[in-house]
Amino acid sequence: MNIEAVRSDFPALREWTYLDTAFVGLFPRQVKEGYIDFIDRWMNFSAEGTKTILTEWLEKTGKVRSMVADLVGASPTEIAFTTCTGSGLNIVVNGTRWEKGDNVVFPVWEHNPLDTYTLQRYGVEPRPVDVRNGRVELSDLEKKVDDKTKLVQVSQVSYVNGFRFDLKDVSDIAHEHGAKVLVDSTQAVGALETNFRRDDVDFVSAAPYKYLMGPAGLAFLYVRSENLAELVPDRVGWKNQIWKGDRAEEPTDLDTAEKFEYGTIHFQGVYALEKSLEYLKRIGIDTVERRNLELSSYLWGEVNNLGKKMYTPEDTKSPIVSFYQEDAVGLAAKLMGCKVKVTGREAHDGHVRVSVHFYNTKEDIDNLIQRL
Repeated sequence: MNIEAVRSDFPALREWTYLDTAFVGLFPRQVKEGYIDFIDRWMNFSAEGTKTILTEWLEKTGKVRSMVADLVGASPTEIAFTTCTGSGLNIVVNGTRWEKGDNVVFPVWEHNPLDTYTLQRYGVEPRPVDVRNGRVELSDLEKKVDDKTKLVQVSQVSYVNGFRFDLKDVSDIAHEHGAKVLVDSTQAVGALETNFRRDDVDFVSAAPYKYLMGPAGLAFLYVRSENLAELVPDRVGWKNQIWKGDRAEEPTDLDTAEKFEYGTIHFQGVYALEKSLEYLKRIGIDTVERRNLELSSYLWGEVNNLGKKMYTPEDTKSPIVSFYQEDAVGLAAKLMGCKVKVTGREAHDGHVRVSVHFYNTKEDIDNLIQRL
């Protein structure tokens, strides 16, 4: 990978030491070209041949659906497009058949905890798992799971400090009790090599505006093929209409995840996402992961050498490194004044979160360390 050529594709890097992809990822100029292509085609009504412009949008969506599936080790029929990570998580929760006495298990620091109006309405018991020393121990999670557990929810990579689950281990625990595994993968997809089928998870929701360097307002939901029949769409619209009477739309194939797409999706975002996926494919997700882990390991060591109390465990293999910090929000604001972007939070005992991506360099990290 030619890092100088890569960095030239990201205009913000000319001015910023940007170490906050876990908040919002930068996207390269090629993604902007995807947005412009969509707008130009619409403004000029440049649909090909006798196609309607909607047909063209839907065909592009099918192509990008396959690209997403290739990236995460899935089939295109297992991928639905949604609006955000939370939308996908709620589709799973609302489409599951609940009974009083069921329970759900999740780490206490989840970004979208499994405590929803639907679960409360059915009397489902939330069972949060404590965080100890910056990690969620599998033994602690396993103690919460029993034969009445219906869903176990985890983030593949924690947005708080980058703690990374072995998803296959979580799946083994859940499936032993007949529970399903629901994953938030927003902080992993695009940064790390992922294969949902290999990890034996049931449902995954992710948004592409971080490490996938894609659009906001578009996300995707993975539903393992074996779960498609029993998971019921929680809403209907023109795209997944079940009405069979007069003037009915063409029926959606109920054997695919597309049945969860109930209306017009963010087609402009689809055009942009195509470009970000092409960009990552050119570099190679294995190259991206290797560079991210090299950078985050270097970052962890340099921050630790400053004498900071580390929130991220030393052996963590993710692109996020967090450390405890008094007045974390104030420090992040001061760093912004120096054109260094990180996240500062008073939550979770006050910490600064630094997140790298393949477009960063050790010089970026050295600049941060000097400022600290």
